[in-house]
Amino acid sequence: MTVAEFQLETYVAEVVEAIEAAGPRVSAAFLLGSALLGGFDPSSSDLDLTVVVDEPLDEAEQEHVASALDELPVPFRKLELVVYARGARPPAYELNYPDGPGEPEFWFVLDAAIGQERAGGSWLELLQPVSAEETRRAAEEMLGWAEERGDELARPHALRARHYLETGEWITKKEAGQ
Repeated sequence: MTVAEFQLETYVAEVVEAIEAAGPRVSAAFLLGSALLGGFDPSSSDLDLTVVVDEPLDEAEQEHVASALDELPVPFRKLELVVYARGARPPAYELNYPDGPGEPEFWFVLDAAIGQERAGGSWLELLQPVSAEETRRAAEEMLGWAEERGDELARPHALRARHYLETGEWITKKEAGQ
């Protein structure tokens, strides 16, 4: 196990413990983004994490979880956490931490599509699947978003969306930059 893998494993366990200390029981935690697809760099990558809890969260529980996570030092650039209740259908999340509501739904659909593809049965046992049609539509929306933004942050997302729309396969941001 590399140092980065150890840091990831340790931090994910700390996030799960913080969520459970705030009240909700965690069913599973899934690494997404570069930690799943490859190219994770602890010094520059966000940690994309999806957590499934047993029951929907009320507003007070959402606030307790967010407060618990605020207290947890992040050893990476940023934690991007999405919490779903067991049986939910993405993008119907309980908590989007730290960004909150208002992000385009295509992000959640695409993360779910990658999660169900790569995590397989365990993901699909806990969350309702997103369809190929929904995934394609979300990739088209991401491409439109990236082209509208037109900056260096959006460029790899545009390349990733185009690649998916042409091949049906996801590549990392690092691969998109090559």
